[in-house]
Amino acid sequence: MKNIPVILVLCSIINVYGQNVKVSDYKVPVSEAKALRFDGNWNWSQTGNNVNANNANANLLFRTFYSSLPLAWLINVDAAGGKRFGIYNHNVRFEGRFSKYIWDEHDWFGFTRLIAEHADFYKQISSDLTVGFGYGRYINATALAKAVRIEDHFIKDKVVPANFPKETMINIAHIIERESEYRDLYGDTYETYWFNDIEEEMLKPGIIEEEYIGSLGILRMRQVLFGINERVNQRYYGWDATLGILFPITNWDKSTPGNPNLTVSGRYSFPISWKTQINSTAEAFTPIDSSFFKEGRIRTGLDFIYELSNRINFVAGYRLGLFKLPAGKNIVEQNLNTSFWYYIENNIYLTISGDFLKQGSNPSTLSTRVGLQYNLF
Repeated sequence: MKNIPVILVLCSIINVYGQNVKVSDYKVPVSEAKALRFDGNWNWSQTGNNVNANNANANLLFRTFYSSLPLAWLINVDAAGGKRFGIYNHNVRFEGRFSKYIWDEHDWFGFTRLIAEHADFYKQISSDLTVGFGYGRYINATALAKAVRIEDHFIKDKVVPANFPKETMINIAHIIERESEYRDLYGDTYETYWFNDIEEEMLKPGIIEEEYIGSLGILRMRQVLFGINERVNQRYYGWDATLGILFPITNWDKSTPGNPNLTVSGRYSFPISWKTQINSTAEAFTPIDSSFFKEGRIRTGLDFIYELSNRINFVAGYRLGLFKLPAGKNIVEQNLNTSFWYYIENNIYLTISGDFLKQGSNPSTLSTRVGLQYNLF
């Protein structure tokens, strides 16, 4: 176990070695991403005539993200539902954030965020609105990660004898990023023009001896760009930090909303290598009243993604929550999740995962599950 961090560092060094381009080299005026994922599982067992378990669970995740020089916005939706011996449950959370950058050449921005939640035991939707300012910027470099994956295939298949120059890789990524533009312009035949422009960019450095990349090169490009037999994970880099005032709008139990809260938050993403990604978040709240700093909440999260191969991903996440009550008692909540995603085909993953949950003084909970996950896009 002590050697695991060393092994991961060595893997990262090996993955980076030989590449002429880094994730942070990707600078774009407009960055965007979308993800819609669904997974579910069912557990049933029986001893004699007695049914011991008859449980079904499903999860839906939606993410959309947009960032440009003047503005940025995101929408996150997390929905979970299930049935246990005929008793249904659900939990739905919506987050929307809009940021307006004050200057195009600087990263200061004003923002507003709306969060709404509902669970099966809620009497109404719980919601709050935050207004404030922040600094920083997020970049989605997934297009460059796809270009690097294509280049890896080309080198292994001897389509090219060496790595492309950094400028070529960035130009290829820019063309990949413009897929929707090609689709709108050329319709059903857009793939021909899209691939042709990528190929022309690959031929410019003179590394490829022929005047074309050949059928094998086209095959590898299609596999990466359309997720055939493999999938490239989203790649982000950058950070931002915010300071704001949170205004409660509605409470889940229909009680009168409390006083506003001072909130501080931050997020940070860093791709250690082309196969490894770390995402982290942190947020703190305290009421703006007589309980200022005497009562509050702190939530932090860390996600780690490692691509063992083009088909197998290792994903781990850790969540820590600290709730400070007015009486001075603190409640700590911890959640650790580890899972392997095995890409089957057509955006379907087989998932094997384990969870550890510890809430305050309650006994810890360990669980494992096997399920199917479908990435709609």
